[in-house]
Amino acid sequence: MGNSFVILVPTCDTHAAIAGISLRLLNRYWSNHPPVHVLHDAVAPDVAGLSGIELHECGRETRSPWLQRMVRFLTCREEELFLLMLDDYAMCGRARTELIAEGERVMREDASVGLFPLCWYPAARREPRSGSRGIVTLHGTPVLLQAAIWRRSWFLELASKMDPRTSAWGFETAATQLAKQCRRDICSADIPEPRYLGGHLVDGFAKGDWPVPYHNLMHRGEPVETDEGFLRDEGLAFPSRGMGDTVAKVAQATGVARVVGAIETITGRECGCVRRRRELNRRVPY
Repeated sequence: MGNSFVILVPTCDTHAAIAGISLRLLNRYWSNHPPVHVLHDAVAPDVAGLSGIELHECGRETRSPWLQRMVRFLTCREEELFLLMLDDYAMCGRARTELIAEGERVMREDASVGLFPLCWYPAARREPRSGSRGIVTLHGTPVLLQAAIWRRSWFLELASKMDPRTSAWGFETAATQLAKQCRRDICSADIPEPRYLGGHLVDGFAKGDWPVPYHNLMHRGEPVETDEGFLRDEGLAFPSRGMGDTVAKVAQATGVARVVGAIETITGRECGCVRRRRELNRRVPY
């Protein structure tokens, strides 16, 4: 893909440790990825030993909100395309580079395309795109911040009509409405609708067949505890938020957690570990 195409990962102090996990999995499952630029606050993610990643300190989040820092960075860049990945997008499988390359080709050859999601995207209608096998144009779709290739000029056009203090979640809502006036096509690979596992919007669908398969490690500012097993299998772990998380890790390492799980299965009753863990985190936070 060359150096004319970059990956942009914005993060903040409270998510820097999560971003470090996601960046390690990015290197693991997409070893020849394009250059990565990480926009962070005072706390930088741990990228020791990782290649192709450049850190950019943006100051305190209160002085440089999410959208403002994105605009400041993109205004100074020359690349017309960038892949936006939020800090908790932890890859769980090999990147389908042929689909990513096809999305890049479509966007370079057709300036009417403003966004190419690298995932399954909800839409009222999917129309095969002429001259692009396996690519569809999405109609009646929201603008979401799932992993996607963005056209820089369209992102900046949408952003120019928003409050600079807009958050990532606020951007989705505002961009969905603004896209009705600032029209660009949204295209994607023609991926069958995945199995719904339960959860929030696109986050609740199975992601294994996406061009960039990943887990959302965070929800509403809290780690998704059901992903602990996934991280453990990858040789990683959520950072401890408090004493409850530390106790849970000790229980897992010593095998106590497995015994408790077996008892729960036999009796059909929860042991209350999750409740006690959260209470300990609240009482003794780190």
